[in-house]
Amino acid sequence: MRQNNSVRSGRFGRFFRIKKLILTAWVILSISLLSILISCSHKNSATGAANANGYLYQMFNSFDPRSVLQNLGNNVLPPLFVNLETSRVNLVNATNDLCASDSLASAQAAWIAHKSDLKKVEPFRFGSTLAYFTRMDPFLINYLIESSPNTDELDDLDTFTVGDLSDAQQAIGQMKNKAKGISAIEYLLFSRAGVNRGTAPSCSDFPSAPDGRAALLRALVLEYSGHVFNVTSAWDTSGTNPLGTQLATAGNGTSATFSSSGIALDAVLSGAIQLLTIMKDGKLEIPAGLSGGGNGSSPKSDRAESRYSGQSFQNLIDNLSTFKAIYTGNGTGAGLKDYVKFYSPELAEEIDAEIAELEEHLGDITPSLSPSDPSTAWGSSNAANFTAIKSSIADLSELLTILNTELAALTGSSPVSGGPGGDGD
Repeated sequence: MRQNNSVRSGRFGRFFRIKKLILTAWVILSISLLSILISCSHKNSATGAANANGYLYQMFNSFDPRSVLQNLGNNVLPPLFVNLETSRVNLVNATNDLCASDSLASAQAAWIAHKSDLKKVEPFRFGSTLAYFTRMDPFLINYLIESSPNTDELDDLDTFTVGDLSDAQQAIGQMKNKAKGISAIEYLLFSRAGVNRGTAPSCSDFPSAPDGRAALLRALVLEYSGHVFNVTSAWDTSGTNPLGTQLATAGNGTSATFSSSGIALDAVLSGAIQLLTIMKDGKLEIPAGLSGGGNGSSPKSDRAESRYSGQSFQNLIDNLSTFKAIYTGNGTGAGLKDYVKFYSPELAEEIDAEIAELEEHLGDITPSLSPSDPSTAWGSSNAANFTAIKSSIADLSELLTILNTELAALTGSSPVSGGPGGDGD
């Protein structure tokens, strides 16, 4: 009996040793195959190594995002909303009495400055502020299907020719959201009405100021200003539980918007990815005629974000400045780069290079061949711009691939969708 037990023990021992060896070999083989598959799917060996190393690193570590959230919430984001509030007040003041005490040129300059500040806070539509953003800038909602406002909404705006401020406020109360907001204000300030749309206006286009078309502009600015004030108040550091503080303290039980630091980091990351997606699909591919397989021969300049003021490319530069601030930490502390670098220094270096290339390519685009006709900036007929636009699209595509797919893969999370996109890469 003892001999039989010994034999059985030996057999069981060999069985378990063989099983352990098989299990070990399976783990090694799985990791090797994962490394091969990932490296084959990316543009260079550095990216492949980053994913494999990140996969192994994630097995034993997890990133603490609090340093990133504290820097963004305390240092990086609040000043952007202070600037937005300042330029909001300036826009209201500059359109108080258009073509009388306020010149058209000063109102246009105030709009340009404010639009720049608005583009710099575009990714931060957090919590209760989302509803206000949709009224401030309807383009962000409609960019895949139409301009904002489109021809129908512009017709509605042009029908108001007689009346004072009260009449104008009643009129816009009956209009769709797409007919209002920052783009509608741009239209009145930078374009003539009707068949002369796209032609630079003068004070002769506001003949009955402060009534008529000037009153309509004033009504639009006041309604828009109220939405902006609600947003900037939510970020006011002297207010009660401002959003910046909630972001910085996410997960400690006092944040009404972010119940955990992980949720807060996801909001920042998904906002950054959505920003890049809108830049690529809505602000470049569609107006350049490169969406849906287009080759640029039929541009849709009427779909450009700031098509009447000629500020469409500046909008992109302002967007990118904020993405850089989120990613780098803006020199005041940790940023998303620290998150990426934690998992893969190589991937972080790739993003740095892509950002530098994107800055260069956006800088190569000129707003228009003729200052009075921004539409000439788009399409394959403008060879210099077209090359720079296509290069910018490729840069944005690569950034989106890294952040939305490669980073998600190496951290073991699901891809973050920034919305549907075009295919003009």
